[in-house]
Amino acid sequence: MKREIYLPVLGIVVGELLIFIGHINVGLLLYIFNLQVISFVLIFRNIQIEIKKVLQSMILLMLLRIISFIMPHFFGVTFFWLVLINGIMFIPIYLIIKNQHISLSELGVNFKRPNIYLLLAPFIGIIIAALEYRILEPEGMMENLQYLNIVLIFIVMFVFVGPVEELIFRSILLTRLEKTIGIKNGLFLSAILFGIMHSSFGRFSEILIAVFFGLIIGYIFQKTRNFPVILIINGTANMFLFGIFPILLK
Repeated sequence: MKREIYLPVLGIVVGELLIFIGHINVGLLLYIFNLQVISFVLIFRNIQIEIKKVLQSMILLMLLRIISFIMPHFFGVTFFWLVLINGIMFIPIYLIIKNQHISLSELGVNFKRPNIYLLLAPFIGIIIAALEYRILEPEGMMENLQYLNIVLIFIVMFVFVGPVEELIFRSILLTRLEKTIGIKNGLFLSAILFGIMHSSFGRFSEILIAVFFGLIIGYIFQKTRNFPVILIINGTANMFLFGIFPILLK
C-alpha cells in the first residue's frame, strides 16, 4: 500500500478508536490535524494523480465525522439532524465528483437489469437489517408505524443517509482505491473504513458488522457497478433496522 494512503488511513483509524473509547475531543483534534496534513500534501507535494484522488476521497470521511460531532442538535427529532448532516455532505461530494471528473457510469448511475437487481436489493437489505438487529437491538427512530413516520424515515434513509454513504464509500472511495491498490485490497480497505466509521455507536460488534456488510455491499457494487442497487440495499437495511424492526420485534 502506498505510504501516502497508509498514513491518512492510520489517522482515521486512530481517531475513530479515540472516539470509541470516549476521548471525543482528542479524536476530533486528530481528525482536524489529519485533514490539514492531507490538504498540505495535496497542495505542495508532487504525487500521483490517482493517489491524490484517494486522498480527496478520504477528506469526505473526515468531514462527515467532524460535521456529525460539531453540528448542534437544533432539532429534537433525530430525523432532521440526519437530514442536516447528510444534506451538507452533498456539497463536498459534488465538488469531489466535479474536480475528479467522475462520470455517471463510474458512479454507477445506471438502470441495467432492473428486474433482477431492484427486486433482489430490498431482500438483501432486509436480511442485513434482520441480522444486524438480532445482534445490536438498536433504539428505534419511530414511535409507531403510522404512514407519516414511514414516509419520513424512507426519505431520510433513501434521499439523504443512503446516497451519502454509498457515494462516499463505494462510488468514490472504492473506485479510487481500486486504481491504486487493486480491486481486492480496495474492497477490504473501503470495508474497514466503513466499519471503523461506525465506532461512534460505542459497540465493537457494530464495527465488525459494518466491516462485514461493507464487504458485501462493496462486492455487489464491484460486480454490478450499479448505484441504485447498493442504494436500495443501504436504504432498506437502515429503514428496517432503525425504523420498522424496533417496533415489530420489540
